[in-house]
Amino acid sequence: MQSQELLKHAHLKVSLARTSVLQQLLDAKAAYSAEQVYLQLQQQQSGLSLATIYRVLTELEQAKLIERQYHQRAKASFVIRQQRTQFQILHVQNGQVEAFEHQDLSNYLNQLAEAMQQQLVKVELTLHVQPKAEF
Repeated sequence: MQSQELLKHAHLKVSLARTSVLQQLLDAKAAYSAEQVYLQLQQQQSGLSLATIYRVLTELEQAKLIERQYHQRAKASFVIRQQRTQFQILHVQNGQVEAFEHQDLSNYLNQLAEAMQQQLVKVELTLHVQPKAEF
C-alpha cells in the first residue's frame, strides 16, 4: 500500500509532510529515529523541519500506522505497524539498530505456532550484541 492510501484509510488528510514521513518509513529496512527520518528527508530537499517530523510521527502513531520502539539507551525509533515479523540487531555500544531477515527462523516460528494450534500474529525479536572480548 502506498503512503497516500494508508493515510486515507486512517482518515488523515494527505499532506506533503505526512506522505514524505510515512513513505520514508515504508521504504526503510530498519527502524528510524526522528532524526534519521529528518536527515533522509533533508537529502531529498523536502524543507521539513525537525519539529514537523516529530509532529507527524506523533500523528502517525496516534493513527496506529506506526509504532514507537525503545532500545535501552537508544533514542526512540519508529516502524510501520503492519510489519508482522521484525528481527533486529541492537549494537549495545552505540545504540545502532539494524533490521535483518531470516527465512528459516520465520518458518520455524510459524511451524511452532502451528504445532500449538495457534496463529502467529506478530514477532518482535531483538538481538543485543557487542564485539567479542579479546584475551
